[in-house]
Amino acid sequence: MKDQELFRGRDLVILGGGDSALDWTLALADTARSVVLVHRRSEFRAAPASVRRLFALRDAGRLDFLEGQVQSIIETDGALSGVHVRTPDGVTRTVALEHLLVFWGLHPKLGPIAQWGLALNKKTIGVDAARFQTSVPGIFAVGDINDYPGKKKLILSGFHEAALAAFAVREYLRPGEKVHLQYTTTSPLLQRRLAWRRRSPTPSPIQPPAPDDACR
Repeated sequence: MKDQELFRGRDLVILGGGDSALDWTLALADTARSVVLVHRRSEFRAAPASVRRLFALRDAGRLDFLEGQVQSIIETDGALSGVHVRTPDGVTRTVALEHLLVFWGLHPKLGPIAQWGLALNKKTIGVDAARFQTSVPGIFAVGDINDYPGKKKLILSGFHEAALAAFAVREYLRPGEKVHLQYTTTSPLLQRRLAWRRRSPTPSPIQPPAPDDACR
């Protein structure tokens, strides 16, 4: 979503319980005419500060939270106009809306990979934490799909895993070959440093940045 004004003065229903759902619920509370957040349980996967603010705004009457799951949608003249939400007590509530925003996460499924003969731990693939190779040589796995001692499902961890796996793949394909690393950044500061080193007749360590560069 790029323009919050699209929702000004509108009745919104937002589905989800993660950071994206709560961030947009909080952001649109002052823009929309009404905001109802629907989540299947009372616990959230979002930042604790966002959860506290959500309930503070609910208590102030600026938005509403409904615990339950959407069972069906309501159409009026071919347009979405509401949803039926079944709450934990078995009651189905009808919530009118003009816009429905869905922020559900992904449900991981191995699909055909489950038949590859890999060592599995329920719905994840076991790997070694040094190379992120699976139990089958030549097959590597990074991200939420893999599993190893101390695994954390974080984007930062995924980048770390991908970097080590890339080195391991290179070694697997070309054993013993030296890896040549090349800068690909467009950082002006780094570009100036590299240009200075190319002009210098005698290679020397990269010098610390000047005070003006350090502040940029």
